[in-house]
Amino acid sequence: MNVLVWSSYVAHPVGGQERTSLEIALQLHQRGHRVVLVGAYDNAPELRAKIPATMPYYFFDMHRRRVKPHFAAKRLLRHVMEQHHVQIVSAHGSVFALLEVCRARKIPMVWTIHGAGPRPPGLLNRLKTAAIRHVVTWRGTHIVGVSRITAEITHSQFPEMDAARVHYIITGGMNDTALTALPPPQPGPPWHLGFIGRIVRQKRPLDLVDVARGLEGHLDYRMHIFGDGPLLAELRKAAQTAGLDGKFVFHGYWDKGTAGMVKQFQILVHPAEEEPLGLSIIESQLAARPVAAYNVGGIPEILREGITGIMVPVGDTAGLVAAVRSIAGPSFVGLSQAARERATQEFTIKHMIDQYEALFERLCVSL
Repeated sequence: MNVLVWSSYVAHPVGGQERTSLEIALQLHQRGHRVVLVGAYDNAPELRAKIPATMPYYFFDMHRRRVKPHFAAKRLLRHVMEQHHVQIVSAHGSVFALLEVCRARKIPMVWTIHGAGPRPPGLLNRLKTAAIRHVVTWRGTHIVGVSRITAEITHSQFPEMDAARVHYIITGGMNDTALTALPPPQPGPPWHLGFIGRIVRQKRPLDLVDVARGLEGHLDYRMHIFGDGPLLAELRKAAQTAGLDGKFVFHGYWDKGTAGMVKQFQILVHPAEEEPLGLSIIESQLAARPVAAYNVGGIPEILREGITGIMVPVGDTAGLVAAVRSIAGPSFVGLSQAARERATQEFTIKHMIDQYEALFERLCVSL
């Protein structure tokens, strides 16, 4: 099977979309398929280093090109598809240029939606919505939601879509062999709490200060912050103002493997207000780390309430405090064991790639 994996935008620090699209390419390549990768992985050196010399890779950054990027993308994609005899496309990010080439060559496109939500008002967004409608109504487009809620939101926004072409796939964790090899965490104290993610509004990192404040006097803890972003300085200042800077450990952006982060904490604290899936939650559970999180987006699909972690309403920092204290109690060992058991049964890389591979092979002869 000849597969093109397209990722139109690779940010740094990287997120779930960039890591997932690369992992699909790497895993299919290891399984013996002919894979060609197109994207901006030069922007993320730690991801670029993973691309083997035996996998054709073309650098293209859709968002940094200022002059007619879609025309440039079309030219490159047309050339790549012809040269490598592409049969199926795994698309991540912007697909407008990709659609035109796929339609002309009658190549099915599997578009993985990594996040979906209401679009703000305005002419530009109305035009973009109309363009997306054009994409999803083409009979060669197949939609994959990284969670069931993501796919359902997409279908509700575009009811004219053929429901038979919406596929629900739960994305597995990255580097799960190293994660499952980690020994289960031992109960504290001190209790090491972890946050993994971009330090941006959607992740509500400032809520961690309220959580830390609420734990004072009740739990001997340290709060480990793995990530970077525009709110990092504000988070540092808020912790210092609250007199908690000694309790926060800022590791910055971590590019040395997920297992190296996860082994440094016992409980993941995940206060995001928007979360299509929650890759760090899957990874933490693979490493036998229970999770305290807001109940939002795809999180209820991967976190089993009271068994692998605890969820509370968005913004309920007092609830997160109570969740952390409960997890760091007599039930910790049981929660830890259940987290790993469920994750290894349902959310591994193999589970993810098996589903993608079966879908790609079925669609290769669909047009």
